[in-house]
Amino acid sequence: MCPHVLLVEASEACAYCGNDQSGPNCCVSGNYCQPWNPTYYQPANARQLPDDCCNRCASTSGCAAYTFVNNGWDGQPHCYLKRGTGTRKKAVGAVSAVVSSSSSSRPRATNTTDGGHIQVQIRSGAVQSKAVNLGGWLLTEHWITWESALWNGISADEDHKGEYHTMQLQGKEKGTAAFEQHRKTWITEADIKEIAETGVLNTVRVPVGHWIIRDATTAPGTEGDMYARGGLKYLDALINNWAVKYNVAVMISLHAHQGSQNGIEHSAPVTLGNVGWSTSQTNVDNSLKFATFLAARYKNSPAFLGLNRMNEPVPFVDGNVLRNYYIQAYKQIRATGNDCIRLVTPFLSEQDPEHLKGMIGAPEYTNAWTEIHAYFIWGYEGKTEEQVLAVIDQGIFQNIDNFRELGRKQLAYYNADTTGGWAFWAWRNSDETVKRTGWSMRYLIRNGYLKLTA
Repeated sequence: MCPHVLLVEASEACAYCGNDQSGPNCCVSGNYCQPWNPTYYQPANARQLPDDCCNRCASTSGCAAYTFVNNGWDGQPHCYLKRGTGTRKKAVGAVSAVVSSSSSSRPRATNTTDGGHIQVQIRSGAVQSKAVNLGGWLLTEHWITWESALWNGISADEDHKGEYHTMQLQGKEKGTAAFEQHRKTWITEADIKEIAETGVLNTVRVPVGHWIIRDATTAPGTEGDMYARGGLKYLDALINNWAVKYNVAVMISLHAHQGSQNGIEHSAPVTLGNVGWSTSQTNVDNSLKFATFLAARYKNSPAFLGLNRMNEPVPFVDGNVLRNYYIQAYKQIRATGNDCIRLVTPFLSEQDPEHLKGMIGAPEYTNAWTEIHAYFIWGYEGKTEEQVLAVIDQGIFQNIDNFRELGRKQLAYYNADTTGGWAFWAWRNSDETVKRTGWSMRYLIRNGYLKLTA
């Protein structure tokens, strides 16, 4: 049954807004215009247009209401699928209604009033992902988390070598207990609530290691046996509970692969500096299991946005093996029934989108994004130590006004020129307890150093 409520006021003033709220981003006059799907539906049956629109809403996941406009911005009928009635404006010749018959089968975020989850809009391209990384949580790095009790008894010569080495030093029982306590406290539901309450951030990116899936399944190879178990329940809580409750999307980063794709601490290598991922088919098979297990586990989770298939591989990795893995992972994830966002990342030394351009593109591939990491640390090759220190002494962080301006300009650029969105590293950092830091978004926001803009 498709009920209709006729609303009469002013004519439709504009086309696709790009968000699901009427207001300054599109309809400055206050007239109605708030589609939530970038590919709005145009009914074909001229004699049953409102019913067509209603039926389309009833059969579309995430749609709780609709507005049909018989004479839209291009002179054609438009059907705007809605996540809820919200504060929508009225329009002449428009038929609007809530479709209640199908809403009970759709996922709902408990604290939202629009009847759906922001993840759907981000995945569709209607809204940018504006994210912060939950760095140091389910995959630890000492430089981020040095105040954690996890590092008690670990010397400065050993604390930067990653989770595999840390577990070797701690031993299975002591190490597992230490990691459990760290995971329980580093990121909590309160953090997700605070992130949502910024009013701008709508996504969290969470780095994980290949061993996390061993909490619930087996995986090729034996390297994963060394690491502390117990992380999967926290990822479950984030994706299935906290992120749903606070209307935040979740992107998983496959940060640490068996064999290591970069030899760096955040890939938790067996030996720091060793890059062995692409030298073994077992490692590649492990990565495919890593990706497909998580995609299958969360395919019906309202908050699950997608996953990055590999974080920051270095050129020591065989490029052909890497590209083939990206393609095979795409296909195998798709085979699970999950059409989530799947990201590819170029080599760490090739951080611009041109390096993977054309590798995974439409129409053969859908929901495929490229992730790049725009570091500011390079450009000082050939400088002496004294010259580098002089630059630091005059650095932008010494002048708070300049630092705020840098943040403002970065956000303005990313908001305007990135298609999928952006992510800040990271939500928190131990440095915030003793000094000013640019690595903790919560610190920057709480102290007024960074003002987020929509």
